Amino acid sequence: MPHRETYFFVCVNRRADDDARGSCAQKGSEALQKRFKELLKEKGLAKRFRACTSSCLDMCETGISIAVEPAHVVYGNVREEDLEEIIDAAEQGHVVDHLVVAK
Repeated sequence: MPHRETYFFVCVNRRADDDARGSCAQKGSEALQKRFKELLKEKGLAKRFRACTSSCLDMCETGISIAVEPAHVVYGNVREEDLEEIIDAAEQGHVVDHLVVAK
């Protein structure tokens, strides 16, 4: 398995529909992770960066969550329109500060 510079772990955990905390999957994380992978491929970055799925990151209150390694940060409330900014920041070796919910 090739080693990547950065791994993006997109939470795709799904809780019961009546769970008050909700879940990332209910908020659209499965489609977001798929689009993330497509964008990395389209930009020729799939060998440097990997958008993986993850089970629960225990950050439900922050909307769709993405753990970024080795930056060791978690992005929250991520929307599809944020993906380009996340990718650009990763290329430059930075994080997207306004999306960071945990370090």
